[in-house]
Amino acid sequence: MGEPAAPRVAAVVVHWRRPAATRACLAAIAALQAPGACAVVVDNGSGDFDPAWLAPYPGARLVRSETNRGFAGGSNLGMRAALAGGADWVWFLNDDAAPEPAALGALLAAAAGPQRPQLLGAKIVQAADPTRLDSVALDLELPSGRARLLGHDEVDRGQYDALREPLAVTGCALLVSRRACEQLGGFEERFFAYFEDADLCLRARRANLAVAAVPAARVRHDRAVAHAGRQSADSLYYSVRNHLVLLALHGPCAAWLSRLRSARVLAGYLAYAALRGGGSDARARISAVLDGYRAYERGEMGPRL
Repeated sequence: MGEPAAPRVAAVVVHWRRPAATRACLAAIAALQAPGACAVVVDNGSGDFDPAWLAPYPGARLVRSETNRGFAGGSNLGMRAALAGGADWVWFLNDDAAPEPAALGALLAAAAGPQRPQLLGAKIVQAADPTRLDSVALDLELPSGRARLLGHDEVDRGQYDALREPLAVTGCALLVSRRACEQLGGFEERFFAYFEDADLCLRARRANLAVAAVPAARVRHDRAVAHAGRQSADSLYYSVRNHLVLLALHGPCAAWLSRLRSARVLAGYLAYAALRGGGSDARARISAVLDGYRAYERGEMGPRL
């Protein structure tokens, strides 16, 4: 009998007006030491992706959306195309992420392990300094409301290499089985952007689908691009709104405790908005945080109006 066929993996990359980043991500996908991998690029309403850029990458596909569906909706569009094309696994990759050659092989090896995890996250390191971590998982404390990237900006000394089953992993480089994609339906599109990865992982756990961190799978993340995005008014709006929605969905508690938790989360975002990223835009960032909080209170989801 011959060797079993390699799993078919489709790397879904949501493109949004960063051609250089997306093309670097595609080059990294092409260099993977794993057979059976191809790319699905979603032009998420930007209209600036040239199909000729896919010519060097056999099997790559381009999916276009007329509108910006956010990371969640754009990823789901790519996921559906990947599943229709016969993918066994869908690897959601940020457009500013570049997997190292052995990353996908490490993820697939972990997926074949005893726990048979259906969602697997990579170790994300900073592209400018790969000895420094971007994150190894999402550190969530639902009772308190705390949410942070575990290991963020720490020098990687292997201190998290024993981590195996965190509560959630980041969507920056998230490998999801066909089974989980079909059972969970992908990301919750009402989130639009931010915290949709945490929600997906928590829904997976409710469905008894294992979530795993795979420190051996390294992916380089362009921290400069990502950091600028997280400073923007829109990112703060989505972050505070979706953070509070996540807590309400997955960490329900008494009304007075929920109000206290929400106030604590809001205070943290207001402090961040006021103190980070330069003072000239502080007023706009603070206003965005308050708008996000009000949207949460009103139950408004989807794109920012």
